[in-house]
Amino acid sequence: MGSKRKQKEKQKDFKKAKLKVGKTAQKPDNYTDTSFKSKTISLPGQSLITVHSKDLSHQLSLTKHHSSTTRKEVLINLTQNLPSNPSTYKQIVTSVIPLILDESKQVRIELLNLLKKCGENQTGLLDLHKRTIVLFIISAMTHIQPDIRNTSTKFLSLMNEFADLKSYFVKIMKNFFILMSWSLLNDAKSKSVSINTSSSILLGENSKKARIDHVQTITKFLQSTLIAEPTTKENIHVDQITIHPQSYKYLLPTTPQVFAPLKLFINEMSNDSINSIETLDSLTTEDIGTRLTIMNEFFKEKMLKNLTNLTKEGGDIGREATNCIRLLESL
Repeated sequence: MGSKRKQKEKQKDFKKAKLKVGKTAQKPDNYTDTSFKSKTISLPGQSLITVHSKDLSHQLSLTKHHSSTTRKEVLINLTQNLPSNPSTYKQIVTSVIPLILDESKQVRIELLNLLKKCGENQTGLLDLHKRTIVLFIISAMTHIQPDIRNTSTKFLSLMNEFADLKSYFVKIMKNFFILMSWSLLNDAKSKSVSINTSSSILLGENSKKARIDHVQTITKFLQSTLIAEPTTKENIHVDQITIHPQSYKYLLPTTPQVFAPLKLFINEMSNDSINSIETLDSLTTEDIGTRLTIMNEFFKEKMLKNLTNLTKEGGDIGREATNCIRLLESL
């Protein structure tokens, strides 16, 4: 009996099971299930801005990368993903300002876009950093590479839109003459006037397109610094709170340097100092009267002479020069 039972059990191991339609074969006892299921996690709130805020220091360090393509891509990324935290804008601006002198034109163009976006997002940001930015702009205006000089006034135009440049009037005008290869020398006062003419000889001629941008920018700069805006009730926004028509005179002023007409803290121009251009850098040009005097005494006559020569070329450069001449003659 025992032998027959064992024989039947052995036969079961070699007996083929008959499968029914729609049913799968039974798994062996030593079968291990290796199948698995996966699920995706969706985070709608996650964006590149979050990553950028965490990796801002690394991004800014790449602005000094040896590859111009990397520097350009970093500036594009910063422009598209500016952080919402205002405190980080200072770190961004101070890190990218030196790129005004970058050898790559594409990098400088993307820097313009970034600075413009920063100025639009944070009011007064570029005005807060104007001292450093203007120094780099002046360096670009007298740079040895023509391509950097040609884009220098694009940054000047941007700063003229978002910042007050009245205190840098003399420096910008003197370096604009160097940029245009115009001489500030006067034959009658050649001994008293001193300027580095070797720089203008080294710079040579600018391209025609660049000269159009230069003249157009200086015209806007002169409009903002030499033409005073009329002070009206609309300018100081008192129409909703005034009780008496003269009440606006006793409200807190909204314009900077309200005590400038008193000339308490400025080095006023004297008749002796007008004869030398070397003393102009030490003067405070917050007062519009001082700026008009400097323009009429030092720059106006020479600008009119050089702009008249540009009008003879015709075209766009002639039109921009004519606009600048009209402005100067109206002063």
